[in-house]
Amino acid sequence: MSAHMKERRINTQKRFCVVVNFRNSKKSYNISLSHQKELERLLEKYSEDDDSPVAWEILAKERIEKYKKSGLVLRGMRYREGMSQKQLEEATGITQNEISNIENGKRTVGKKNAEKLAKALNFDYRMLLE
Repeated sequence: MSAHMKERRINTQKRFCVVVNFRNSKKSYNISLSHQKELERLLEKYSEDDDSPVAWEILAKERIEKYKKSGLVLRGMRYREGMSQKQLEEATGITQNEISNIENGKRTVGKKNAEKLAKALNFDYRMLLE
């Protein structure tokens, strides 16, 4: 993956274009100049000399510390399936408030609830057990 940045004006707001080359595709992103330093820090933080894959847990370290791994897994799987917290409540019997607390790292997931959530979202329940 490689990225190229160039500055240009879009809709009279200063933005710059970032082009990211993936293995089989290329994608462009228009980003506000106010976010340039933040993006540069992020790129420097994760920049590596080799092209080996980086585990998502490394990239999401700060989020895992804040939301817990199980919360991020649950949120990701729910988004993958296109379900709202309310729809997941209806499918599992686990309240929307409990689901929200799990996703935000305020509540742990027991085995019984992990099994219900995983069944509704089509993944291995062990991913929710920390």
